[in-house]
Amino acid sequence: MKRTNVSGAIIIKMGYEGKPMVLLIQRSGDDHWPLFWEIPRGGCNKGEEISKCLKREVKEETGLDIYPIQFVEKFQYVADQGKRLSTQYNFLCLMKNEDQEVKLSKEHSNFKWVYSIGEVELMVNPELKRAIAKAFNYHEQIVNYDMENEVMNKIEESFRRMQ
Repeated sequence: MKRTNVSGAIIIKMGYEGKPMVLLIQRSGDDHWPLFWEIPRGGCNKGEEISKCLKREVKEETGLDIYPIQFVEKFQYVADQGKRLSTQYNFLCLMKNEDQEVKLSKEHSNFKWVYSIGEVELMVNPELKRAIAKAFNYHEQIVNYDMENEVMNKIEESFRRMQ
């Protein structure tokens, strides 16, 4: 069975009254997972660092520039009718500029900023719900990092240890 790494971005920003919001995007109706809600995510190219994959996939799917703050968790799933085992690494991310507008690729038809895990629970699969719930709990610890490279180096180092 082929193995693939996938990066996932749990993009969080503060909404009304200082409550955290997470970005969900909906797959297009003609996609192989029609109308499925998810976080921005995608497969890493062979040899591609997980942090570069994360930024590339988010940019391709949403038009947003982000930086990861913290690794949240990973989960595995089988894809391509049982031919591929994917390990999805999910990261809590912030937008470099919260004034950016979401610009979806043709893979996705809709997006929504959600405020509660209850809302998330109705929209996404259980593995992703668990990761997003953890991200909602991290919001009180978020610091605005000026040293993005230092954060990225720590993420890459921890990713290498996981493999």
